[in-house]
Amino acid sequence: MKEKYTPHEIETKWQQHWSDAKTFSTEVNRQRPEYYVLEMFPYPSGNLHMGHVRNYSIGDVVARFKAMQGYNVLHPMGWDAFGMPAENAAIKHGIHPASWTWDNIANMRRQQQQLGLSYDWDREVATCHPDYYKWTQWLFQLFYERGLAYKKKAAVNWCNDCNTVLANEQVVNGQCWRCDSIVVKKELEQWFFKITEYADRLLSDLGELKGWPER
Repeated sequence: MKEKYTPHEIETKWQQHWSDAKTFSTEVNRQRPEYYVLEMFPYPSGNLHMGHVRNYSIGDVVARFKAMQGYNVLHPMGWDAFGMPAENAAIKHGIHPASWTWDNIANMRRQQQQLGLSYDWDREVATCHPDYYKWTQWLFQLFYERGLAYKKKAAVNWCNDCNTVLANEQVVNGQCWRCDSIVVKKELEQWFFKITEYADRLLSDLGELKGWPER
C-alpha cells in the first residue's frame, strides 16, 4: 500500500472505472426501496465555485449513504441554461449564446466528474435543449387553454444596462448584482399563473406533508 496519496493517479483510475462500469446508472427495480436525490441545477456560467462544491458534495454523501443502505438511488444532474442570462453573457464575451452555453456545460460537467460525484449521466438534462423545453411549452399551452395563464401589467425591477428583469434578491442596495447599475421600477405586461384557483386545496393538503416542520 502506498503511503503517499497521489490524487491524479488514484482518482482518475476510479472515476474511469465508475464510468466504464456505469456504477451510478439507475434502472427501475421495484424490488428495492427507492430514493431520489436532487440538488439544484446550476446555471452554466463557465466554472464551478466553492458554493457549488459544497452543495453537490452534501448531495453526493446522501446519495452514496442511501445506496449503501440498499436503496435504488436516482441521482441526476442538469443545467439551468435557458433565457436572458446566457444572451447577456454572450453579448459581453462576443460569442454566440449556443456556443457559450454548451461549452460551459461541457466544462462544468468535466469538473463535476473530476469531483467523482455519483450522478447518473445517462439522465442528464439541459433546459436549453428542445427535448426539454418542448415540455415546458406544452405545459404552458395547457395552462393557457384551461384559463390558468393570463397577461396583465405589473411593476418589475429593471436594469437598463442588462436589459432584463431582476428578482428582489438580485437587487443589492438599489443596484444590479451583475453590473452595479441603478435598478428602476418598470411597468411591463407579463404572464401570470392563476395559482389562487388552488389556494384552498394547497392549504388543506399541507396535512399530507408528513414530517415537515410547522413553519
